[in-house]
Amino acid sequence: SKYANEEVDDGTGSGAKEARFSCNVNIQSPKEAFAAINDLAGVMRCMPIWSAGGITLSQDKETSASYLFNLANVGEGGFSYSGSSLKTRHSVVSVSYFNMDSKEVDFEVVEDATAISKLGTIVKQVKAFACTSRNQAARLGRAILFAEQNESETITFTTSIDAGIVVRPGSVIEINDPVRAGARRGGRVVSATTTTITIDAKEQTGLPALNDNPTISVILSDGTVESKTITDITGAVITVNSAFSSAPSTNAPYLISSTTLQTQLFRVIQVEEQDEVNYVITALSYVEGKYAFIENGTA
Repeated sequence: SKYANEEVDDGTGSGAKEARFSCNVNIQSPKEAFAAINDLAGVMRCMPIWSAGGITLSQDKETSASYLFNLANVGEGGFSYSGSSLKTRHSVVSVSYFNMDSKEVDFEVVEDATAISKLGTIVKQVKAFACTSRNQAARLGRAILFAEQNESETITFTTSIDAGIVVRPGSVIEINDPVRAGARRGGRVVSATTTTITIDAKEQTGLPALNDNPTISVILSDGTVESKTITDITGAVITVNSAFSSAPSTNAPYLISSTTLQTQLFRVIQVEEQDEVNYVITALSYVEGKYAFIENGTA
């Protein structure tokens, strides 16, 4: 609710503000319950998730990573990637909304010039449920175009029960896949204090130079993820610039990122129990900078 009601530019150029998401609708006919929930959730970029006998909502908003994965805490199959077909992508989105001034359905057209040059003009028709704002319709169009062009890759992997019961749909996860990245930048903690971490498999880990702005992310004893800047690497001991909230536990996953080799971010869309001890996680690529683009067209 706080995120939905936060004021953003209304797109008129006057400097006026409007709520990020407004829901203006009068539902006059019966609908399937889950279909109605989907429509209402879709207004504020939410995904309803059925779990443990109830529905929870996951919102597509700027989120920091809540879990870390590398080859040390996934199954033997590693990470599997797939992308959407070019045939399913669009370069123009036409969003219909109810114009309160004319009292008629109006259309807001959003185009992606780069996609048009690559794919041609392929139009997607979208009905903005409960939308009476032209700029809210435009934001929806930009969100759809951005997702189709930049967030179309999915990743699938298996993990053990300790991660499977913590990670939920909607969570953002951080991944180092040495097969794709070309270097191992993650593993497990051998021992740690609040300012130093001793890592496993030092010889196999491609540690970055200190002038490459390296950072280390680790799961703390309370289950949260914290990142710190690396100030020194001596053998397998990594020293950070300030103390973690608590000392990471032994065997906790860690990831190292730097300017020239960054970790990958994905948003979880499905967590499936495979057997008594293993879970299958499916996630969609996640781009942190997209929200400024969606709201005001920032590149």
